[in-house]
Amino acid sequence: MSMLYAFKPQKDRLLRPVCAALRAAGVTPNVVTAAGVLLSAAAGLLALSGHLYAGILVFLAGAGLDALDGSLARTCGLGSEFGRYFDSVADRASELLFIGGAIAGGAPLTAFAVVAGSLILLASRIYNHRKGVTSDAAMFGRPERLAFLILGLLSPRPYSTALFIVAGLMCLISSVQALASGAAARKRNSKEARET
Repeated sequence: MSMLYAFKPQKDRLLRPVCAALRAAGVTPNVVTAAGVLLSAAAGLLALSGHLYAGILVFLAGAGLDALDGSLARTCGLGSEFGRYFDSVADRASELLFIGGAIAGGAPLTAFAVVAGSLILLASRIYNHRKGVTSDAAMFGRPERLAFLILGLLSPRPYSTALFIVAGLMCLISSVQALASGAAARKRNSKEARET
C-alpha cells in the first residue's frame, strides 16, 4: 500500500467539517468524483491549448476532489461497491484526459507510460476483487503516480522521459505485488475453508 495512505485517518479527521457540510447539502461522493473528472477534462483542454501550467493547477484541483470523495464516503457512511469502482475508473479517466491533452499540446508521448501502468494496476485489483479478495499491497499508489507525472511534465527531456518510464514500471511492480498478495489471500482462504 502507498505509504501516504497511512495518513488517511488524519486526512479524514481534517476534512470531517467539509464532509459534513457536503452531506448536509446533499452532495454524494460520486458527485465529487464526477466533478474531479470534469476538472481533469478541463485541465486536459488547457494543456492542449498550450497552457500546461494552468492545466496542471486545474488537474491538481481535480486530484484534491479525489482526496475528498473518499473522505466523504468514509466519514459520512456513504461508501458503496459502485462508488469504489467508479472512483478507481474515474482516477484513470482523469489521468488519461489530462495526459492526452498534455501530449496533444506538446508533452512527451512517454507520459502515456504512466496511464498504461495505472490501467494495469487497476486490472490487477479488479482481478483480485473478482476472485473474492481485496489487496492494497501496491506500494506505488495514486499520490506517488501523480507526483511523478507532474514532475515529469515540469522537467525537460530526458528527465521527463525517465520519470514517466519509472512511474510506469513502478505501477507494473505494484501490479505484481497486488496479484501476489491476492494469490496469498486466496490460498489462506482455501486452507481455512478446508480446515473447517
